[in-house]
Amino acid sequence: MPSTKAIRTPAPTNYQPFALTLASRAEPTLLYQGPSNTLYATGCYLVGLLCFSWAVHAGQTMYYHPPSIFNRFLKSLYFGMCGLAVGMAVLFAIRPYRVVRSIQALPIMSGNGARTLHLQIESAPLFPGIRPRTVSVPADSVKLSEQLNSDTSGGVPLRLLELRRKRAEKVKKIGEGSFFLLPLRQLGFHLWNGWQAVKGTFLDEPFIYLTAKGYYGTWKVGKNGTGAGWALDEGRAIDRMLRTKLTA
Repeated sequence: MPSTKAIRTPAPTNYQPFALTLASRAEPTLLYQGPSNTLYATGCYLVGLLCFSWAVHAGQTMYYHPPSIFNRFLKSLYFGMCGLAVGMAVLFAIRPYRVVRSIQALPIMSGNGARTLHLQIESAPLFPGIRPRTVSVPADSVKLSEQLNSDTSGGVPLRLLELRRKRAEKVKKIGEGSFFLLPLRQLGFHLWNGWQAVKGTFLDEPFIYLTAKGYYGTWKVGKNGTGAGWALDEGRAIDRMLRTKLTA
């Protein structure tokens, strides 16, 4: 078994031989060290608690002391809003889950004597006080939602490039098809565009998502320049070693 002691490696100049070098080492190599996410987790828990408290208070008030002007339909609508607030509370409560604390390149010796490279990912638990979860996955099965260092793609994040491509396709489709359905296609485009704006404001997080084939769920890695912590060669090493969903 290799030692669990990780070492920080100088920035490589050639990434393919560098990946083979990592697999041939006797010790893990630290690729990413995330910062403390205490403030982020605390903010998520407080917002979730606020939403849950409002839902409970409003639901009890409506159940025991409903306004006289509220009919059955309005009461049902109000309780639906309380249920939506509970859902938002759960959403905010689980946001800190699987925030990556560290990524290490772990050399593994197979049965035939060949060495393979795995990534050991340590992530934050669902609730404070629980032991962090650590998994080891093959490096060739891991994908990123976008590159960790945006400079690798000319300074433009791949997710933004994908959004631009989808927007251009939808604009092109507006002029296609029946002329009488043109208003509906225009309405659909503006609704989609508005949803992207709402999603970017309330749902998007300052993370890049990491997935591994055969493993359920995603991990969250801090973006470069937004409190991402330390990354080997400012994240370029991980970008060159792993594939992205948009280019794989």
